[in-house]
Amino acid sequence: MIKEIFVILLVLIGAIVYTRYKASQTRRMPAQPPAQAGRPSRLPMLVAALLVVLTLGISAAIYYYHWQDARSLYTVQVINSHSGAVQTYHVYRDDIKGRSFRTTDGRLISLSDAERMEVREGVLDASGAGQ
Repeated sequence: MIKEIFVILLVLIGAIVYTRYKASQTRRMPAQPPAQAGRPSRLPMLVAALLVVLTLGISAAIYYYHWQDARSLYTVQVINSHSGAVQTYHVYRDDIKGRSFRTTDGRLISLSDAERMEVREGVLDASGAGQ
């Protein structure tokens, strides 16, 4: 969220700086001869294109990092408090929703009140050591 606000502020500041620069240029420049008056400047189009490319690039990077974070793999251990039985599942971070989650193989697991869940980042093997 903060990244999107930063990008918007960056674009707004860039637009304000550009308009002030352009306004100061028009005040300082003497009247152009009639031969060059009909030829438009390419600078505004270039600046606009660069801003669009910069905005799209930053947006793509933010989307990629969000997707990458959501696809990080976690190990969830479900422990039955009555019997002490432990079941281990592998889950993507984005698929954990409160007391239920969807495993990487597509199973939807909902916990009862008698079970507790331990979530660990990374994949644990059978012995409990991380890979």
